[in-house]
Amino acid sequence: MEINYQSNFKLNKTEKKFLRKQIKARHTLLRHEGIEAVSYGTQSLVVANGGLGNGVSRKQLLLVLEKCGCVEALLMPPNKPYSFVRYKTIEESKNAYASLNGKEIVDDLGQKVILYLNFVEKVEEVGASSLTSRSYSSRRNCFF
Repeated sequence: MEINYQSNFKLNKTEKKFLRKQIKARHTLLRHEGIEAVSYGTQSLVVANGGLGNGVSRKQLLLVLEKCGCVEALLMPPNKPYSFVRYKTIEESKNAYASLNGKEIVDDLGQKVILYLNFVEKVEEVGASSLTSRSYSSRRNCFF
């Protein structure tokens, strides 16, 4: 669900709420980690509401993310409400952005969580670990 910020047509209530939440997620990421979201497609995405601080497990999030492509790395900082994912290609990350942005999942406690995705250029350091420190080979047989 991609929304053009400067469009002239009127947004409905759901689209306005989605846009507000996505903007808030961008500001939270910038404030907490100093990482700025970008408006163009990259291999890396931040997944707001998809973090350990929201009760979403690594296994659960990885299952959702792998449906969109080959996940090269997944970083879930402790006690943070967001995580970072890097796909093998930009096309796969764009697919994830289009299909998972605004998607509702159920966390480990049975509560509904809506994911908000934004592209990020590069995640050097978040806490004590880098995005490349936890690489995964998905079930799609991706090799590094």
